[in-house]
Amino acid sequence: MAFFPIIKTILTSLVRKESTLAYPYKPMPKAPLVRGQISIEVEKCIFCGICSMKCPTHAIAVDKNAKTWEISRFGCIVCGECAAVCPKKCLHMLSELTPASGEMNKDKSAATTVAPTVAVPADA
Repeated sequence: MAFFPIIKTILTSLVRKESTLAYPYKPMPKAPLVRGQISIEVEKCIFCGICSMKCPTHAIAVDKNAKTWEISRFGCIVCGECAAVCPKKCLHMLSELTPASGEMNKDKSAATTVAPTVAVPADA
């Protein structure tokens, strides 16, 4: 009689908690140690290049003279090594995932230099 095992399964399923999520309506909770993407605070960066030397896939390019920092998102394996070795701690691993894209893009960041302001006398 194959009918009785099916009844047993139905009754236990009615009593038990749901085993799946209603995904589009309830977003999946993130694990606390999820590494999603790299973020940089350009104001703090000294452009030393240690992060580009320690990157195992060479996805980071730092130009010390031009004061620019660039990361290839398709080349990054999100290992977090660059954030660990940064002496100024201006690199951070965010928990948000990189948005999907059909084209290869590179995120560029450059230091903004503020020209010193010169005080001009009012009567001049």
